[in-house]
Amino acid sequence: MDWLVWISAFVVQGVPIGALLFDRMFDIPARKFFAILGPPALLIFLADLAYAYATQNPIFDLLVVGVISGLIASLALDAVRLIGVALGLFPTDMPTVFGVIITGLAPQQQRNMLATMVARMAPLPPQERLEMMRPRVQSMAKLTLERRKVVVTGMMTGLSLLTEDVRQGMLQTQMALLGELPSEGRRAIMATMDQVMMEQGQSGDGLHAVRTAYVQPRGMPKIPMATFRSLFDVALPVTIKEAGTSIGWVRLWGYLWHFINGIVLVVPYTLLFGAGSWSLAIGWGIFVWLMMMALMPPMMPMIRFPWWFVIWPFIAHIAFAIPYGYLALQLLSQEATAKSLLGALGLIG
Repeated sequence: MDWLVWISAFVVQGVPIGALLFDRMFDIPARKFFAILGPPALLIFLADLAYAYATQNPIFDLLVVGVISGLIASLALDAVRLIGVALGLFPTDMPTVFGVIITGLAPQQQRNMLATMVARMAPLPPQERLEMMRPRVQSMAKLTLERRKVVVTGMMTGLSLLTEDVRQGMLQTQMALLGELPSEGRRAIMATMDQVMMEQGQSGDGLHAVRTAYVQPRGMPKIPMATFRSLFDVALPVTIKEAGTSIGWVRLWGYLWHFINGIVLVVPYTLLFGAGSWSLAIGWGIFVWLMMMALMPPMMPMIRFPWWFVIWPFIAHIAFAIPYGYLALQLLSQEATAKSLLGALGLIG
């Protein structure tokens, strides 16, 4: 067993998924993550492939079958996933979200979603608007300065979209709610508003030039998944126009990342199990689904996921498992399986 090749090939599979997790959960931009770790990870993987091929090491078969079956498995998953997207069973088209992240548009999209939310609350009857805004203002006072500045910038962007009479009504509600807060919370929000307005005035380029940290508004009240989808869909064309790019370009990068994720979730399967079995293939698909279900809430903290959200992704991940389960059984020999982790440990043959 060539452990150096096996371990290095296995470890680098974590980079694409790690970029998403660190971006969404730890506020480390995926572009920076990829820029630092992406090139060496790719070089290591290609070097492992070249070495295994040159030495006729069966690990080569594990890697190649993992890549090919991972790509096909991603297509199978998408055949189910896209039906769910069309039926409103997902927050939105997730590869499009990946594209927004990897092209660096996530902060703009977030600001425009918050602005859209403000614009939707503004025309509501005063009492209904008050009840909707109260928990948000209370939560805003408890945020860290960086997160509060993100929310305030989005809020002020939304206010700038309103007609004068509607904006005045919104401001009256806001001031009434600020008056309900303890003095410390009220001062925190007003100081952040003053800071944003000062930066806006200094830049001469409006709220778009206000610098905010790369953070999500974690700690604000969650919104229903359907509401998130509606806000995302309305805000995305605005974000695309502001960035001077196209939705096709964003989706190109998003779907590339999506298919790479599919590959790096299957290569570990062949490295661990070789040809495996149908029970192992389905079990791995369920494991990937469980990880997705556990990670979605912290990665998308704005959303209050409905209880039934888990059902369609489960079906999609069973569809994901079938191609790599079949191809591994058909294409990987006993010799190749012996180079998998379970094969090397004598647990599978």
